[in-house]
Amino acid sequence: MKCQTNIRNYIYLWRINYNRRKGYLPLQDADDFEYHAFVVYCDADRHWVHQKFLKKLEQDEGMKLCIHHRDFEIGESITANINNYLEKSWKVVVILSNDFAKSEWCQWEVDVVQERRRRQGRDVFLLIMLKNIDSKHMTNQLRALLDSASSLKYPIGVGEELFWTAAVETLRKPLGHPPTALL
Repeated sequence: MKCQTNIRNYIYLWRINYNRRKGYLPLQDADDFEYHAFVVYCDADRHWVHQKFLKKLEQDEGMKLCIHHRDFEIGESITANINNYLEKSWKVVVILSNDFAKSEWCQWEVDVVQERRRRQGRDVFLLIMLKNIDSKHMTNQLRALLDSASSLKYPIGVGEELFWTAAVETLRKPLGHPPTALL
């Protein structure tokens, strides 16, 4: 047991020393990115995203969000655009609904953003449950996403102000320490 502990300590100290030689691992901030967040949503939820979500966060809160209908480069493949703009975005917002769960394309995007979570930690996400997802549409990838981070449920009417406050606070919250895989 003592030998195992010493090996762990040695590996930990070696990682720290190795990273010191390379420099340091700066904690990234929203100012280091072109977009505050990359928004993943299905086309059926576009009206809510454009009329409510963007209006509240961009106009009222001064954030800059990346949405594919407006920001993607024309002529570039969708997968290349997603990869490029995810790199330009500090966080990821996923708008969940039954339509989202039914979309194969959205399921692929879930896989892509899960990889981002593995690299940067769980604080990189804001999951918004716009509409409840029927269990028959719940995939393993979607369940893993929901299990990996907390989600906010969008209320209609009472509680809407609390929802917006929580969404803004989550998007402004620092990412925290880098995942141990980076050490």
